[in-house]
Amino acid sequence: MIKIASILLAGGESKRYGSNKLLSPHYHGLPLIQYSLGQLQALHLDATYVVTGRWHSDIADLITINAVPESNRIKVCYNPSWHEGIASSIRSGVSNAMQANDNQYTHVLVHLADLASVTTATLQALLSEIPSNPNHIIYSQWQNRRGEIKATVPAIFPKAAFDSMLALSGDKGAKKVIEDWKNKGQAIGVNHPESAFDIDAPSDWEAYRNTNV
Repeated sequence: MIKIASILLAGGESKRYGSNKLLSPHYHGLPLIQYSLGQLQALHLDATYVVTGRWHSDIADLITINAVPESNRIKVCYNPSWHEGIASSIRSGVSNAMQANDNQYTHVLVHLADLASVTTATLQALLSEIPSNPNHIIYSQWQNRRGEIKATVPAIFPKAAFDSMLALSGDKGAKKVIEDWKNKGQAIGVNHPESAFDIDAPSDWEAYRNTNV
């Protein structure tokens, strides 16, 4: 039986933003972290693990105050090693998911909390690939201005990839795991241009508005 947990990475410092970007208002009227969490919750997966770091208290308080139905399936996980970079947040999310469910999840969906254009519908396109490719990584792909195809998260990782995710280090994210599996012919790319747009600086909201609103 397929059992999927989502991992929402929200542990960064927001250094370029100058404050906690995940509390900044999305154009849908919600704080960015709450918007991203809502898109995941609408998928009705088995659980969502929100990995926090520098801004743990603010994010945890916001999620608690704005608890939604089925909020018992939302687990806020503080990553004390957030200074190391995104790899530590991935390790924290995967390890918490494995421990909480006795390693019964067959897949995890890894998502970044600052991807303001990603929606439930665009994430569902990734999930739709699982029945025909249950043992593959299913990743987002998009084309940059130079015509290069980028392989990124949001991505779905089967259990066989968990050990590789737990071995990640530094600030490189899951790209190495995706590339390794691509080289073995065990990764499927899904066109997902919305995954190309993240919020790094306040000026990015204007770019988002011009493109999406």
